[in-house]
Amino acid sequence: MKRIALAVLVVLSAVSFVSADDAEARKQLTGVWKGRVDNGATGHEITFTADLISGVKDGKRDLGKGAYKIDQSAMPWRMDATEVKEGGAKGQVWKGIYKIDGDSLTWCVGTKDTPSKFETGNGQFMLVLKREPAK
Repeated sequence: MKRIALAVLVVLSAVSFVSADDAEARKQLTGVWKGRVDNGATGHEITFTADLISGVKDGKRDLGKGAYKIDQSAMPWRMDATEVKEGGAKGQVWKGIYKIDGDSLTWCVGTKDTPSKFETGNGQFMLVLKREPAK
C-alpha cells in the first residue's frame, strides 16, 4: 500500500511540475507580437492569452483564432494551434515550431507536418515577430 501511495505521489508531483512549466511557457508568449512572414509580407499582429492565439493582418483582416498547445520538451520547441472560430477553417490544425530570443518570436508553421527547420516553403511559412510593449 505504501508503494502505491508513493507511486501516486511521484506521478502527481510530475504532473504539477509539467503544469508549472507549461504555465511559465505560456506566460512567455502572452501579449501582442507584430511582424512579418519571412518572405516579406508585413502587417501581421498576433495576440497570445494564456489559452488562445488570434491574429490580424494590416489591422483589419482577421487571420483567425485558435487554442494552442506547446511542448518545450521537444527540440525545437513545438506550438500547435487549432482554429476555434466558426467558419470554413474551424478545426484546422496548424503544426509548428517556435523559438523566443528576448522580445523576438519566430514561429514556423504548416498544416500537414510539423516543420523541422525554420524556413518558408514546402507547405509551411515562418513568422518573425517582435513583442509590443505592454500598454
